[in-house]
Amino acid sequence: HAENGMLTIQGERESGKEEEKQNYKRIERSYGSFFRRFTLPDTADTDNISAKGEHGVLTIIIPKRVEIQPRKITVEG
Repeated sequence: HAENGMLTIQGERESGKEEEKQNYKRIERSYGSFFRRFTLPDTADTDNISAKGEHGVLTIIIPKRVEIQPRKITVEG
């Protein structure tokens, strides 16, 4: 979520470990939520931010806005 120059990332994570021996089976699971907030630079194009999750890695792409070049006006006379 990007708003007022801030990017907010929120989600949940789950991990587990399983061990099985001859006489017993042990399973450990942990759950948790996370929340991170980052300040975006003024040049960030918040309308075109994209994110991709793959193999437990979140990749966020924040492109720069195309800067509007000042227009030159020729004065005749």
